Amino acid sequence: MYKMLMGKKYRQAKMVSWFAPKMLFQTGIKVAISGLFGNYADKREMEAALADKATDEKELSSMAADYSQRDEMWIDFVSDTGDGFNSTFSIARSIAQQQLRVQDHNSVHLLKRGKILLLGGDQIYPAPTADAYENKFRTPFEAAFPLEENDHDRPHMFAIPGNHDWYDGLGNFLKVFCQQRNIGNWKTLQRRSYFALPLPHDHWIWAIDVQLDEDIDKPQLEYFQRIADNHMKQGDKIILLTAEPAWIYHELYKTDKSYNRFNFFVENYITGSDDRPLAKSFCLSVVLTGDLHHYSHYESLREGACCKHFIGSGGGGAFLHFTHNLPAELTTLKGGAKLKSCFPDAKTSYTLLHGVLLFFWKNPLFAALLSVVYCLLLWFLQSAQPNYMQTLSRVSFSGFLSVTGRAILATPFVFLLCALIVAGFYNFTDKKKGMRRVKWFGLIHGILQCMLPFLSFWFVARTYYPVLMEEVLKVYWWPIFALIIAVTGFIQGGIFMGLYLYVSNLVFNNHIDEASSALACEDYKNFLKVRLNKDGLCIYPVGIKKVTKSWKQKYIRGKLIVEGELPECHLIEDPIVIKNK
Repeated sequence: MYKMLMGKKYRQAKMVSWFAPKMLFQTGIKVAISGLFGNYADKREMEAALADKATDEKELSSMAADYSQRDEMWIDFVSDTGDGFNSTFSIARSIAQQQLRVQDHNSVHLLKRGKILLLGGDQIYPAPTADAYENKFRTPFEAAFPLEENDHDRPHMFAIPGNHDWYDGLGNFLKVFCQQRNIGNWKTLQRRSYFALPLPHDHWIWAIDVQLDEDIDKPQLEYFQRIADNHMKQGDKIILLTAEPAWIYHELYKTDKSYNRFNFFVENYITGSDDRPLAKSFCLSVVLTGDLHHYSHYESLREGACCKHFIGSGGGGAFLHFTHNLPAELTTLKGGAKLKSCFPDAKTSYTLLHGVLLFFWKNPLFAALLSVVYCLLLWFLQSAQPNYMQTLSRVSFSGFLSVTGRAILATPFVFLLCALIVAGFYNFTDKKKGMRRVKWFGLIHGILQCMLPFLSFWFVARTYYPVLMEEVLKVYWWPIFALIIAVTGFIQGGIFMGLYLYVSNLVFNNHIDEASSALACEDYKNFLKVRLNKDGLCIYPVGIKKVTKSWKQKYIRGKLIVEGELPECHLIEDPIVIKNK
């Protein structure tokens, strides 16, 4: 908590405003730069060069002594943290409890704190700067579970990177998680962005780094092959961690290739296949992921499938993703799978979608940008044609079309700005599904967004121009008129943007990310508690409907103390039991 030591009070972060103009620009730049990092500066190559086989052996021997000899072990899993303080700290505080009280239908479960905390990707939003990791991740987790020097059985923390962790080429991720440091009372032990951990009763955790839509790098594949060859035996059971729900993306977006990479790894390094049997094959017990900020549990329909359960638990702190867009069945997954449970449920998700219609209220900076565009168009037109507003006040709708059309063609700046508006909103269209009608819908959206300012000019001129020309107000008519247009643009442009996202999501099942982030919901969070013993795995999916929003902070002997009521936790569904065979 270096900022506090420098005399600066810690400021609890708000949820990221994804539609803020500055954020849109920075995100676009970071995505482009991260692609270059991924192709030309892959730090996983450096990791592999610095960590030789002897280091792998050292890692395995120390970890095996900790985990594989235990009779029972608890594991925590959370993904997509480091956004708003309220949601992130609510999760961190809940996970840190030595015993967490969780409500079920008719009973109460007491779930133990995990010996291992697994982080499933995207530990920070929106970009992985050193300040962001410190303010949005380290400080909340340290305050939730302060360092206890005399704790001889401290829990450990392991993480895999998501796309947001990769935006700086993985630089700060490696500093935070791969240098064996303390984060509160958790101790980081990993040396790479991917890892394997031996667990009791012939179980293993394999955590892979899928980078940014790239194939898994060769050193990483060699690492897991060495683990399999030298330290595992036929039939060992694997809990696989990956940073994206490739099985969902493959169903939603037919051109998505993430599932092909995922399936390649599973068939060539874990289970084998009919075409490529392995010298030693293993049982894939469960796959855990995040990236989509909700809970989903898909269960395979095929008897004897290589993996029965695919669980997404991305509710660690970032904005809520809607669940009504989830496919009920995964037909592209081998053998198929059905959606057994999600949180929030689809009915609640549909209800939450209505909140997108209040786009201007939830995303005021983007609405303000639209307001500025309205004012710029008015300024350019009135400057080029001083009688433009006076003319509009006297014409009918057909006359308005004629006058405005001539004015646009006669004013180059207006014509260029109109072209940019149409092109911008058209390119914003979610085309990942390849549906032609979606492209046309996006084009119509762009054209209507371009027409709305001029319709506003005509309506306001017809309504207010005669009043503003009265003797008392005549001197001030232009600033008053501009103010009316600015307010109109803020509300009208924002509402229309929300309406576009609402219809796109409801009718075309599109703009899942954009509609969800526009809602900016910090509630409906989730994480997993996993118990491993001689009988097998028991996974407890824990949900939080309302995060605590009134955390109070103070300092005691230089340490940040955050106080507040622990959010109410409940089981999302019955515990998922995976028995040892």
